[in-house]
Amino acid sequence: MRCDVVGGNHSDKWSGAARSMTGMGLLEALIVCALVGMLIRAMPAFHSLLDRARVNLACSEFHQAILVARAEAIRRQKRVDVVPAHAGDWRLGWVVLIDADNNQRLDPGELLIHRSEAEIPKLLVEAKLRDSKKMYLAFSPSGRPRSLGSANIPQIGSVLFTVGQERRKLVISFLGRVRVCDPDREARAC
Repeated sequence: MRCDVVGGNHSDKWSGAARSMTGMGLLEALIVCALVGMLIRAMPAFHSLLDRARVNLACSEFHQAILVARAEAIRRQKRVDVVPAHAGDWRLGWVVLIDADNNQRLDPGELLIHRSEAEIPKLLVEAKLRDSKKMYLAFSPSGRPRSLGSANIPQIGSVLFTVGQERRKLVISFLGRVRVCDPDREARAC
């Protein structure tokens, strides 16, 4: 049994047409506002996640360069260096090379073994190495870190990578072993 009010169907058509002309109803607008609010609240967590990924990438690539340099020094039975790719600035990348003229940069004719051009936004790199006058890591044919002046004085220390609030540190031991730590979570061991 159906009971229609005169003009009832007609007014429903007009309310639907008016609604489609305005774009959305009150319920839809509230849902959109709630979603936008949730996205705005999630933005800092998203930035933190990106910073963590960036700092881990830089640390991992530098660790890889150290492993390559150490292995190549043993394989070639020559000193192999890791130096900044551009004018003493680790933030722009690093190269693994046989530095024939001992000037901590890649010159024409020198053997380039590995290159990492780190283009990581907001990356800061702070090296605290024994020989702090020049930016380099060098490995002797035994695979141990060494200073430029002597194979008997190891170039040990740490390299800290920072992006935003995220930090990772590579610690190089006198045997040439490298460990990665988080100075904010492992303050004592880092």
